[in-house]
Amino acid sequence: STGYFASVLTIELLGRKWIQVQGFLLAALFRVSYLVLHAFVLRAQCFAFLQFFFNFGANTTTYCYPAEVFPTHFRATAHGISAAAGKWGAIISALAFNTLSKRIGTPAILWIFVRCCIFGAFFTLLLPEVKGCDPDAVLAEELRTKRQACKTQVAN
Repeated sequence: STGYFASVLTIELLGRKWIQVQGFLLAALFRVSYLVLHAFVLRAQCFAFLQFFFNFGANTTTYCYPAEVFPTHFRATAHGISAAAGKWGAIISALAFNTLSKRIGTPAILWIFVRCCIFGAFFTLLLPEVKGCDPDAVLAEELRTKRQACKTQVAN
């Protein structure tokens, strides 16, 4: 998808946090637009923009953000838990979509997705930006801080 390519080309320039937040918010905006517009051509355009901004956003950053945002000591485990939670969310929404669609209707489900996008943007704001951070330098700083804390503890 072109959204992925846009992310790859701009991720170091714009930062993971900004790309993820704008991806969530614009995906929510185009879902709302899709719901309120009734002309087929406009809905098709909204769907195309929705796909672009979902891929130029959460679909890309949810893979690279966890690999960089967690402390080095916990990175592999935290990234695994984060990835598993994302997969569970995808499985649950895929399995529940048809059942819920029959019970409450597709527009109601899309409104739920709009809320999920807004929550995702909000929670992304709580994360630090890792743009421009060198993972090796972060590890060196973590090790230095840990050694200094150990020396202080031994001295006391």
